[in-house]
Amino acid sequence: MRAALGAAWCLLLVAVCAAWAGPDPGAALYEAARARYRQLEADGTPAREVSAWREVADRFLRVADEAPRSAKADDALYMAGICRERAAALSSGVGDRRAAVEAYDRLARSYPGSRLADDALFRAGRIREGAGDIEGARTFYQRVVRDTQQGDMVPVAKARLRDLGRPSRVKGVRRWSGPRYTRVVVDLGRTVAYQVGALPPEPDAGRPARVYVDLRPARLGAGCAASTSVADGLVRRVRVAQHDRDTVRVVLDLEEAADHRVFPLEGPARLVIDVFGGRRTGEDVVTRILRGQEGGVRPVRVVIDPGHGGRDPGALGPGGLREKDVTLAIARELARLLEARPGWEVRLTRDRDEYLSLEERTARANAFGADLFVSIHANASRSRRARGIETYYLSPASDRSARRLAALENQGREEDLVEMEHILADVVLSAKVEDSRRLAEAVQQALVDELARRGGPVRDLGVKQGPFYVLTGAVMPAVLVETSFITHPEEARRLADPGFRRQVAEALARGVERFAKGRGG
Repeated sequence: MRAALGAAWCLLLVAVCAAWAGPDPGAALYEAARARYRQLEADGTPAREVSAWREVADRFLRVADEAPRSAKADDALYMAGICRERAAALSSGVGDRRAAVEAYDRLARSYPGSRLADDALFRAGRIREGAGDIEGARTFYQRVVRDTQQGDMVPVAKARLRDLGRPSRVKGVRRWSGPRYTRVVVDLGRTVAYQVGALPPEPDAGRPARVYVDLRPARLGAGCAASTSVADGLVRRVRVAQHDRDTVRVVLDLEEAADHRVFPLEGPARLVIDVFGGRRTGEDVVTRILRGQEGGVRPVRVVIDPGHGGRDPGALGPGGLREKDVTLAIARELARLLEARPGWEVRLTRDRDEYLSLEERTARANAFGADLFVSIHANASRSRRARGIETYYLSPASDRSARRLAALENQGREEDLVEMEHILADVVLSAKVEDSRRLAEAVQQALVDELARRGGPVRDLGVKQGPFYVLTGAVMPAVLVETSFITHPEEARRLADPGFRRQVAEALARGVERFAKGRGG
């Protein structure tokens, strides 16, 4: 009886304490701010308005101001900083960058035990470094190392401290073009801070509209061409020069004022500059596809990307099975199936065994004006027991296994992605995040259902998020499909079978078509 009474009193005490504590007062405020953030993240028209990002930042700050003991307070400060960085990217405003640094600094000081403290201090350091404030950047990187010793940003901050102030070598320029799209890639010796600006045309001086990027500290490499002609109707030429002792300036002379976006990639280091003719629409892609089909305006355009190729064989399976051969076979069959459908137009990023850089694959899709982008791969693992199917869309948020896989597909190191996830957070804004998620769900479901129906149970690893370079910069819904594990004996045997590869292609076609008809997700 005493034991029962004791247990009852314990339960009553827990209930009373819970009633006294009440719900987290900051949770509702945080979720409301987060919902608004997701609306902007979907790349609608408001995402291009500075005021919209400042307003969401204020919503997140309200959580920390009104409910500082909330479990969401540190997260809210981090998101406030992110939103202010978005505003700074649109406004090039010193005030927005300062507000972002203040939010990050407040998080680290008010919540030193937060899992986000190291991330916040690192982002503050990157902002200072990008503004040319080397000593300010050094202070924040040192705080990462000193104050957040268990954080995953510590080794990255140490690397930044080691390289801080060391100039990068600008090696050269590459470019790809479409009717209303140009991608310029600047190859670098290492990642370096950069600032972006735009200048209006000056007819009296004979100067066109320009986009420029200042890389600092940087030196012009001996083999870097001073001028590269583009002449694609959007960009006239690219000029590269040593602007001052510490700065290399890259200038794109434009035919007209245009939207632009700049982001770096690692392994090897390079800077990507995308220029878009006309105003990018925030219209839902399914609505646009259906409207185009019903009005007979143009077909649904799909770019299929067979992963790897040429000197990059991808993952290897038993008996010398190569990922690059498997992906090309599936991609060719998928292209044949989609092209047989009325109102579809398909292109492959590669139709033979050739090497393509990851940035060129996405550039080809953007230049084609694709509505959808599907990158096909075969998974790999050190464990021969790993098996199943999974589909990814672009996001800087990922778990350890997704980061490991992304490093493999990105042809880089896992530690590079720790820093790149911060950078990719900015690029994701220009991706069709919600549409990409729904496309991934449609493709994943079709694969699992179709292959299970024909060959028995399939391990469904689900739809996931990851920082994949091949999806970075795509302006259409884009997914990466891991069709099976080439390192699993049974799944490798199936991937080597033309009949199974045809089944995979049929399932992919069904998933893509389902999404395009508005039934995906």
